[in-house]
Amino acid sequence: MKRRYRVEVSSDGTGWISVRVPAVPEVHAEAHTLEQALQFAAASVTSHLKSAAEAGRQIPDSDVDAIVVEI
Repeated sequence: MKRRYRVEVSSDGTGWISVRVPAVPEVHAEAHTLEQALQFAAASVTSHLKSAAEAGRQIPDSDVDAIVVEI
């Protein structure tokens, strides 16, 4: 099952990048680079949603249509 979620990215001015996932409010990730913060957030969302599914809780629907390309 694949899901796509919108993220909110912010910087605190001290070199840390924060990523929140509004559809999965339990998830918050921080890192020194955007790429790493997004990777951490994706791993956290995956872990959280797998646990939720195993417990019989509902998984949020995708909240964004997107494509990903690598150049």
